[in-house]
Amino acid sequence: MVSTARAISILILPIWGMAADYLGATKQVLKLAVIGTILSLLAFPQTENYWFIFIIYILFIFFEAPIVSLSDALVLNHLKDNSDQYGRFRSWGSIGYMLAVTPVGFMIEKTAARNIFFLGALVMIFALINVFKLPKGGRSVKIAKITDFKLILKNKKLFKFLLFTFFIQMPLIANFTFYPIFFKSLGGGETLLGVALLIGAGSELIVFQKSPFFFKRFSLKTILLISAISFSVRWALIGFIPSITILVLSQLLHSLTFALFHVTAVRHISKLVGINFQATGQNLYASTIALSTVAGSLFGGIIYDFSGGASLYLIGSFISISAGIIYFYHLKRKEALAEARA
Repeated sequence: MVSTARAISILILPIWGMAADYLGATKQVLKLAVIGTILSLLAFPQTENYWFIFIIYILFIFFEAPIVSLSDALVLNHLKDNSDQYGRFRSWGSIGYMLAVTPVGFMIEKTAARNIFFLGALVMIFALINVFKLPKGGRSVKIAKITDFKLILKNKKLFKFLLFTFFIQMPLIANFTFYPIFFKSLGGGETLLGVALLIGAGSELIVFQKSPFFFKRFSLKTILLISAISFSVRWALIGFIPSITILVLSQLLHSLTFALFHVTAVRHISKLVGINFQATGQNLYASTIALSTVAGSLFGGIIYDFSGGASLYLIGSFISISAGIIYFYHLKRKEALAEARA
């Protein structure tokens, strides 16, 4: 079921983005996605039949998957040339996670599990009310022809960056999947695991808020290299020193890894695709992460089963630093060629 949903998200995310850009109506498409998500959540508790649940889950993924990327596109259209401020908007996601994780966990423990769907629908209803209040964004024209999307397919810089994103994200996704399992195998409890996740969310909040500092002081290639090195160090620490203390403290690096990479990636893609293709660009980014999710979960599971958690993290460290160095020198070479032509 989960594998099918992930495959669907890879395919449908670009379509949502293209629809939003072609119609010039990102806000309206976002409303549709949120409404579909609400109805799907309310449908889950109404049946215990496997196939009905499977169909509802597919519908849920269909509508829920593009919400974040469509929201990002709407924010970037609104910010226009001030895209370096994106992180300050994104930080509210971290705040929401930090505020919700403890009470939601308590609710799951103390009440029927099906109530999580009603709570989710309630939260999304509040989100829908806020969507109606959002600005439409900065675009003034629609895309004239569907064939205009060929410009995206010919954008080599975009797809090279997405390839880099795939390799950087793959160990991160494996970590999201196997971190709790590895944590518990080393003797960590549920409460301490929750503390570790809160530390990660808190650390990313700082970078989201202070992201303009990085954009003003460092070039794109330097920021991405810093993030890749931080990823590599984070995974290497866990791989070489597999202990509960290191697993908890490594969450502090969630700031320079996930958070720094994400705000930089969203901003960079925004510039690569231009204002007319914001939703398509962000949904291609989301689709790439979905592809990394499939690969990270699959290969991560194989490595974890045959070699253990430490080996999984050491391989992730090697992938991260390799991807970072290769892409850094790729950008450096492009800059040197551009300067030579000038």
